[in-house]
Amino acid sequence: MSATPCEVRNVVLVGHTGAGKTTLLRHLLQVAEFLDGQPATTMPANGNGNGNGGKGGNGRANTNGRGAGGQARAGADGGAPGVGAAGGGAGASPGGEPAQRSISLVLASLRHRGLAVNLLDTPGYPDFVGELRAGLRAADAALFVISALEGIDGSTRMLWEECATVGMPRAIAITRLDHPRADFDATLLACQETFGAGVLPVYLPEPGGAEPSRLVALLTGRVVEYSAGTRREQEPPAELTGAAGAARGALVEGIIAESEDESLLERYLGGEELDPKMLLDDLETAVARGSFYPVLPLAVPSRAAAGARGVPPGLGTVELLDLFAHAFPSPREHPLPSLTRPDGSPCPPAVGDPAGPLVAEIVRTTTDPYIGRMSLVRVFSGILRPDAAVHVSGHGRAAAGHPDHDDDERVGALSQAVGIALHSVDECAAGGICVITRLSTAETGDTLSDPADPRHLPAWTMPEPLLPVAVRAPARSDESKLSAALGRVCAEDPTLTVTQDTETGQLVLWSMGEAHCDVVLDRLRERFGVTLEKIPLRVPMRETLRGPAEGVGRLVKQSGGHGQYAICRLKVEPLPAGSGFEFVDEVVGGAVPRQFIPSVEKGVRAQLERGLEAGFPAVDLRVRLVDGKAHSVDSSDMAFQAAGGLALREAARAAGVVLLEPVLEVHVTVPDEHVGAVMSDVSARRGRVVGMAPVGNGGPEVPARTAIHAEIPAAEMTRYAVDLRSVSHGTGVFSRRPLGYEPVPDHLTARFTEQS
Repeated sequence: MSATPCEVRNVVLVGHTGAGKTTLLRHLLQVAEFLDGQPATTMPANGNGNGNGGKGGNGRANTNGRGAGGQARAGADGGAPGVGAAGGGAGASPGGEPAQRSISLVLASLRHRGLAVNLLDTPGYPDFVGELRAGLRAADAALFVISALEGIDGSTRMLWEECATVGMPRAIAITRLDHPRADFDATLLACQETFGAGVLPVYLPEPGGAEPSRLVALLTGRVVEYSAGTRREQEPPAELTGAAGAARGALVEGIIAESEDESLLERYLGGEELDPKMLLDDLETAVARGSFYPVLPLAVPSRAAAGARGVPPGLGTVELLDLFAHAFPSPREHPLPSLTRPDGSPCPPAVGDPAGPLVAEIVRTTTDPYIGRMSLVRVFSGILRPDAAVHVSGHGRAAAGHPDHDDDERVGALSQAVGIALHSVDECAAGGICVITRLSTAETGDTLSDPADPRHLPAWTMPEPLLPVAVRAPARSDESKLSAALGRVCAEDPTLTVTQDTETGQLVLWSMGEAHCDVVLDRLRERFGVTLEKIPLRVPMRETLRGPAEGVGRLVKQSGGHGQYAICRLKVEPLPAGSGFEFVDEVVGGAVPRQFIPSVEKGVRAQLERGLEAGFPAVDLRVRLVDGKAHSVDSSDMAFQAAGGLALREAARAAGVVLLEPVLEVHVTVPDEHVGAVMSDVSARRGRVVGMAPVGNGGPEVPARTAIHAEIPAAEMTRYAVDLRSVSHGTGVFSRRPLGYEPVPDHLTARFTEQS
């Protein structure tokens, strides 16, 4: 029997790249193993665990189950294989040491104080926001990991705002305090200024020595010492003075403000010493409600990052596990997403109850070379069992290249993470996270439910991929496998869109950034044997005439036998932008026989498609057929088509050709402090700002933002997803849509004619 919802905590680790999320996750597994006295991977295969685990108990059972394909150990990222362990872009730290950048969602599990704690490690790099959103969907609370060296970046601020919007409980871990340049006080102040009210420390590092080894518990006054591989609490509680006393006063006042006991404030102002246990209970309630955000100082031993076994707890890690167990909500306490039927009709809401109807969601899909397709699933209601029939429903993402679908399938093997390994289980109840196999049509974001009672969870809000990269297969052997491989990759990654540009003929990958695109190309090569190379992206241009002109087309070939004879005279004039093409018959006296007038129009249209000078389609022209000649024998449909094209080209040479480029309507939203930089960047792209408007009312958790409306040539927008991130320090977002075509400046014409 699996753990009940009240015995589960689902926590997602978020923060900027380099903050130490993956190192912290690995060390928390080591801490749980250290406290329990044996490896975390020897938990019961069914995830039940009769004992308390951690400090509260010692019950253990040997693992006799094997995961999909056996007990699988993790890969480079230290998580369940096929659920994010694969991959990590190797880089280098500022000090020249090798660094590993997580690029996938990683699931790991531990037990503490009788609870199963599922930890979801998310990439900090903005390109992999799809993995981040998957982690947020699967979790019930978020731990923001902030480095005491680098501070808070723009993407972390935006993520905090997202969590505030949905009311997700949050806590903050300030890491890397063992570094000589670490500054806990400055980082804490930055968190309070950035994230607003309710951000207060519950422990303070006690200064002294090269690195902190003692914590002051502000509510109890106890000093917790981490030294020589042990953790000791000082008794009796110490008297808090100075900075610690002031911090305790602020913490108590913050807890009282969130408490439901209205008498607490009077008792506190009257000088009564409040019971720490009562304050702790109120603090945990406020955290679970998402209105109070405790801050914990952390220092992970250097041996933990290297994956050594038997590493004792680092500073603050036991306190962090206690926070998970006591303050973060269980799946029963966290609101579930709204539900509908697959056809959109309403259905009764579900609660996190194993006895309820089955409602689960695929938060990530990947392909293992030995096991096949594997799906990471969060169960919101009911119980999911191996070999069970399920209804797979996916709706709301057709615009991103994921067609709506409803299918009935059968679940394959069912596994859950135990430590950093996968072990097969007999069931996964509401609140749990598991890995299933053999769902051939399921994609990331799909809903699983009972075929007799199908239900559908709304699609996640996912940012639109806005970085286009043109690619091609250098070998014909790759072309034959390309379609299937791209379909598999897109099914796994909802932030990737693949399009075939009908005008330029290029295959375009729309990704979240350059790193995201590189990872996709690596996956295609390593997992599917398909090699693609990047090529310059072509912009679909247009042509038109500078002014009115006249042209004569002559096709006269009479050398005996059946010849070709057609002469036509055209008057051509440009029309306002967006008018399209007009063909006017002004022939009088039958100079051009009626049956050949459509032939002239057909020839003109064909020439417009081929272009007039640079080879781009011509638009916004009115063509008038005013005169011509025909031969009773040698004139034909093909002859007048050719003559019409020749006449149009002659008129173009006489009038001159103007190159038109596509212009986009762009909406950029940035914090007020970056408005000037963004507007300067728009001007540098030959764009023009057409309007500005404030967005929201601002506030401590959602700072004031400004929406900038601009019109920018598409040729200048190919890298805007990357450049805006740099200009706005990761805080800007934008959308784009086609607006029309405008003339290219004469000094830039050569730049575009080369691509034709």
